[in-house]
Amino acid sequence: MIVSIFKKQYFLQFVLLLLVPILLWLVAFCNPPEIIVNESLDMPFYDLVKSMSLNNLTCCILAFLLLLLQGFLLNHIFVANDLIRKTTFFPAFLYILLMSSDYRVMTLSSVLIANTFVILALLAFFRCYNKKEGLDETYLATLSIAVASLFYAPYILLMLWIWFGLFNFKIYKWRSFFVSIFGLLTPYILLMVYYYLCEDMELIQNFITNHFAILPSWEILNQPIQLVYLVYLIVFLGIPACCRCMAARYDKKLSVRKKMSTLLLLLVISFLPFIYNLNSATMTLLLAPALTYMLYVQFVSIKRAAYADTFLLLLVVITIVKIIINC
Repeated sequence: MIVSIFKKQYFLQFVLLLLVPILLWLVAFCNPPEIIVNESLDMPFYDLVKSMSLNNLTCCILAFLLLLLQGFLLNHIFVANDLIRKTTFFPAFLYILLMSSDYRVMTLSSVLIANTFVILALLAFFRCYNKKEGLDETYLATLSIAVASLFYAPYILLMLWIWFGLFNFKIYKWRSFFVSIFGLLTPYILLMVYYYLCEDMELIQNFITNHFAILPSWEILNQPIQLVYLVYLIVFLGIPACCRCMAARYDKKLSVRKKMSTLLLLLVISFLPFIYNLNSATMTLLLAPALTYMLYVQFVSIKRAAYADTFLLLLVVITIVKIIINC
């Protein structure tokens, strides 16, 4: 029934898009969580957000509004690139659901803000397709990734996605790769210049030591519900969804196949920063931009609506349990 609504009922889609997130976030609105702090992975741009000294409720409301904006923007990107039907908001719903997976993440986390720039990078990078070099688009995409990494450090690893993506789009010009490096370095150069003008070179040394001279934590996850959610999302939903998406590519036109491959690449590369965030409540948020589309393809491809609804409802139930336990 739920999946069918997102296939046919245009008005009811908006009802679900507003009602379900509000219900999921209701406990956070009543008792806002503390802002998430990760000293080694949070970057200077996020430090500026924390320095604003916003109260917990304000952070919660701003995070909720930003999440809705991200969901609709991601949905628009899929529509504009012929990846989904124009009359569905199912990807927006799935993205919001994935990003609302834990009570502790219902605030202005570094990953939530950084995801905005990852989505903008996806918007710019899709425009590279069918261009000989795509210099402007590549620069904007890598600049967005760089800005995202200045909120959350491991997102710098998504540069690998850009470089593999250029090969996927058959853009082999050396200038495109040079521009991608320039786009990555631009905000970092400006930041280093700012530190230099502050006449404190220790800031640069501390910046490199604190944010990049680190190794991922391999401690075992200490919450059973976290493991249950992770196994269900990745093993029972994510892997079959990726297989379904790869199979569905062959029925699409070339431009759509290339963009679906780009999303698959994004999901694979997103597991690199995911490893760095393995013990944090925000870990699955790193996979959300790309995983959203895989789950969309999976749910709409299931022929029996009852099965699709069951899998989706089970995801919602586990999410609700996870929220309640972590309150």
